[in-house]
Amino acid sequence: MGYLEEARKRASRRKSAWNLLLIPVVLGTWAVMWYASVRAVGQLLRHTHPGLRFVLLPDSGGGTLIALGLLFAWLPLAMVVGNILVATIAPARRTLDREAQTVPGTDLVSANRGLLNVMLVVTPMGLLLAILGILAVSAPIR
Repeated sequence: MGYLEEARKRASRRKSAWNLLLIPVVLGTWAVMWYASVRAVGQLLRHTHPGLRFVLLPDSGGGTLIALGLLFAWLPLAMVVGNILVATIAPARRTLDREAQTVPGTDLVSANRGLLNVMLVVTPMGLLLAILGILAVSAPIR
C-alpha cells in the first residue's frame, strides 16, 4: 500500500474534532520553541559580534541556515509536546484513545515513542545546520 493510500486510511479513522486541536497546539508550540531559540542565538551573536546589526538574525546565508536548522530541530519535540498538551484535556484523551484502539501503534505512547525516534535524527541534523549558520556568520567571506 502506498503512502497516499495509508494517509487516506489514517485520515478516515480520525473522525473527532479533537484531532483538529492538535494542529494549532503543535504549530503554536513549534513557533514558540523556534522563536525562543532564534532569539537566544541572535543574542549570542550580538554578544560575540558587537559590530553586527540585525533585528532577529543576520540577513545573510548564515542567518537563513540558523533559522531553517532550528525550525527542523524543534519540529519532532513540538509534536510530542503538542500530543501531551492535548492529552491533558480529559475528553480529548478519551476520544483519541478510543480512536487509537482499532490500529496498533497509534496510541499516545507509541506515537510519542516514534516521534522521539525521529527526533534522534532530525534534531541533531537541524542543530548542525544552525551551527553551520553560526559559523558562517562568524567567519564572513573576505
